[in-house]
Amino acid sequence: MKKKLSFCVALFCMLLTLGAAAQTPCASLLTDDYISDGQYYTATIHAGESKNCEITFIEGNEYRIIVCPHSTEKIRMQLIDQQNNILFDNKNYSYTNYWNFAITNTFSCTIKLTIDDKNVQSDDVVLLVGFKK
Repeated sequence: MKKKLSFCVALFCMLLTLGAAAQTPCASLLTDDYISDGQYYTATIHAGESKNCEITFIEGNEYRIIVCPHSTEKIRMQLIDQQNNILFDNKNYSYTNYWNFAITNTFSCTIKLTIDDKNVQSDDVVLLVGFKK
C-alpha cells in the first residue's frame, strides 16, 4: 500500500510540474501560427553540465524551438547535426529563447542546453518545439 501511495504522489508531482511548464510565459511563443509537437521536454541543468534532447525534424515544415529557463536568461541552446556541426547557437544572438527555421530535408539532430551564467548553479528548463500550421 505504501508503494502504491508513493507512486501516486510521485505521479501527481510530475503532472503538476508538467502543468506548470505548460503555463510558462514561453508557452505564449507558440502562437496561433505554431502548433506544439505535444511534448514538454524538461530538465534540471547544473553548472558545468549539459542536457541533450534528440529530435527529428521533418522536411517541408517550419519549426520554432523555445527554451524556457526558470531563473536565468543565459541558457545556451545549440542545434547540432549528426556530424557535430553546430547549426544554431543562441549565444551568437544574445541568448534569444527561440529560433524559427525551415527544413528542406528530414534529419535528426541534438538540441544541447547548457547554463552560461556563472551566478547560477542549477536551473529548471523547459524545451518546447512547435511547427508552423
